[in-house]
Amino acid sequence: MTTLLAIKLQPNSALALAVRADGGRLFVEKGVNIPLQPGDDARQRGRDLAAGLEAIHHGRAPAVVVLPRSELVWQNQELPPVPADDLPDLVHLQAQRDAAIADDGEGFDFLPLEGSEEHPYKVIAAGLLPAQWRQLRETIDEAGLKVERIIPEPLGWPELGRRVHAEPAGSVAVYAAIFERQAAVWATEGDELRLIRTVWLPEDDNAAADAAALGGELRRTLLALAQSHPGQRAAPKCVYIGASADEIAGELGATLSKPVQAVPLERLVDVPAAAGVNAVEAAPVAALAASVAQRRSVGMDLLHPRRRPAPPSRLRTYGLAGAAAAALLAFIAWQGYRNLQEPLEAAAEANATREALAPLLEDYAEDEAKAAAIGTWLDGSVNLLAELDHLAHQLRPEPLDSEKFPADQDVVLTKLVVNNRTFTVDAAVKDNKALQPIETRLRAADYRFAREAVDAKAEGAVPGYGVSVVGTLERVEPAPEAEGAQP
Repeated sequence: MTTLLAIKLQPNSALALAVRADGGRLFVEKGVNIPLQPGDDARQRGRDLAAGLEAIHHGRAPAVVVLPRSELVWQNQELPPVPADDLPDLVHLQAQRDAAIADDGEGFDFLPLEGSEEHPYKVIAAGLLPAQWRQLRETIDEAGLKVERIIPEPLGWPELGRRVHAEPAGSVAVYAAIFERQAAVWATEGDELRLIRTVWLPEDDNAAADAAALGGELRRTLLALAQSHPGQRAAPKCVYIGASADEIAGELGATLSKPVQAVPLERLVDVPAAAGVNAVEAAPVAALAASVAQRRSVGMDLLHPRRRPAPPSRLRTYGLAGAAAAALLAFIAWQGYRNLQEPLEAAAEANATREALAPLLEDYAEDEAKAAAIGTWLDGSVNLLAELDHLAHQLRPEPLDSEKFPADQDVVLTKLVVNNRTFTVDAAVKDNKALQPIETRLRAADYRFAREAVDAKAEGAVPGYGVSVVGTLERVEPAPEAEGAQP
């Protein structure tokens, strides 16, 4: 892995480390404490820093600048639910109300601990005042450093905690570490940081007193997590990282009445005696350098703070509009070409089809002529059996053996001459009263009946039927129904 240069800048000194990560363990290859003159002469501090870095021969390596907690302005903000893109503006507005940060947000960044578009946000923010930021940039430029990120030191402890073991998604763990006369307490949910605090310890260096003060803070942290995670089934795991880890973890376990895992600091960070630096002080700085080298986000970066996403470039919009216009013109030209070509292609295809079907069309023409002749014959002829059946039903609507048979209205055909659709009939009825109902039924059945002769004293043709009738029947087309008539 590439060796990265980590520099912790303090008012009177700078801690410079050459850091390399191998798996989960960090190796401090070289280290040096560089004395600096306090004051406003940032360029002189930059020259002193550059001279001190020559001792570890990594002056041109990529660098991570780490700022101690005491040099930063810290804010804890509670904000309403907003879209993620609007959160940077809201945080900066709130920060400007409480501190004189730069209008453009330079040297100021934040880390959301909780919240979303549906739930309120809890945010931790940190940064430098504008004058401090300008001095820092002048110092870095004068030292000739290739700085990749500028990160608050407290975030180094959570990065060190990530190297203990990977937490499964959704699981909550609480970590603690003691450095100088302070302690860092943080909580994670899976891979996400949910809480981070700094606790001041008693002035006397006493393990029991330190464990008591730290235990009280861990108890408050566990209570806060229980309130913010009411559905959490498994109790949060507690881990202590540091020197003399077993002793402190035992004291914390007794205070909390629950087991506390001990992780010796030397298991995570290898600081050889030749490096000449304090392992506890070097641990968070080295962890931040390794995370940057692995291209992993550490939550805050004062050099590249969170901002609202930039609006799309107008140049790209104009380019897309030009491409769309060119595509539209090309489509119009192609459509015009197709409008001209399609009729010609259709005509050519139809002509080829006509030529291919020409032999069939000649055969079809003969068949159509025969069909037309048959149709003409059918139009002038009738189906004799069907027509006689239909006519018989009109002349005698009820069978002879039916009780409804009107005997007085019966008619007997004595002669029937058929000529296409015209019938000449000779008939006999019992009396003249039978003629009117018969003619009414015939007209209703689309017949036109014309009497030619009626002999009321006919004798001998049909016994019992004294009236002879001669007439003409012609089948006609049904009259069209009147508009609006009910069926």
